Amino acid sequence: MTETEDFLRRHRRLRKYILGGEEIVFATHRHWVRLWEPVLTALGSFVVLVLVFLAASSEMRDVLVWLFWGWALVLGRLGWRYLEWRHDWLLLTNLRLMTVTGFVVQSVATMPRDKVTDLGYKQDFMGQLIGYGTFHFESAGQDQTLSTEEYIPSSDALYRTLMTSLFHPDADPKPATRPPSIVPRQRDDPEDATTPDETPTTPPRSTPRTQQIKIRPSHPED
Repeated sequence: MTETEDFLRRHRRLRKYILGGEEIVFATHRHWVRLWEPVLTALGSFVVLVLVFLAASSEMRDVLVWLFWGWALVLGRLGWRYLEWRHDWLLLTNLRLMTVTGFVVQSVATMPRDKVTDLGYKQDFMGQLIGYGTFHFESAGQDQTLSTEEYIPSSDALYRTLMTSLFHPDADPKPATRPPSIVPRQRDDPEDATTPDETPTTPPRSTPRTQQIKIRPSHPED
C-alpha cells in the first residue's frame, strides 16, 4: 500500500477528488489558530454566565437559566467551526495544487502545477511564534480561485517543499546546516597558497663593507 492509498483510506472524503495514479506530495489542515476565536468566545461567555448566576438572587436564577440555552448556541458554533476546520484541506499532488473546503457544502479549487509561475510567502509576528504562514500562488496572468492561502501550519518546511516540487525538483528541501558564505574554502595546495593577511617578506638588505679612512690633520705653515 502506497502512502497515498493509506492516506485516502484514513480520509475517505478526499478519495473522490484524487485521480487514478495521482500521488499526494503533502496534505494539511489550516493551523489550529483559526479556532482561537470560537474557543475564547465560548470560554469567556461561560465564565460571565457563571459569575452572573452566582451573583443573582434566588428569585432571578430561574430566569437566568434561559441564558444557558444561549451559551449552548455559542458552544454549538464552536463545534461547527471545528467540523469546518477538520474538512479544510490544502493538498499538493504530482499533478496539481488543490484546496477542499466545507463540511456540508464542499468546494474544490484546483491549479495545475505547470501553471504556477510564482510563489509568495509571508509570516507575521504571531506566525513566527507559533508556526504558521500565508502563501500566495500566481499563475500566467489569470485570476484563480486558489491564490492566497492563510494559516498554513509548519510553513517554513512547507515553503521549501513547495519550492522544490514546483520550481527546483533537483534541490534538497532540507535546510542547509549553515550558510554557504561561512563554509571554509578548501585549498588544493596549502603550502603554496598564501592568505590575504600574509604580506610578502623581503630578504634583509645586505650592508656593504666599508673601509675606514683616516684623515690626517693639516698643519699650517710656519
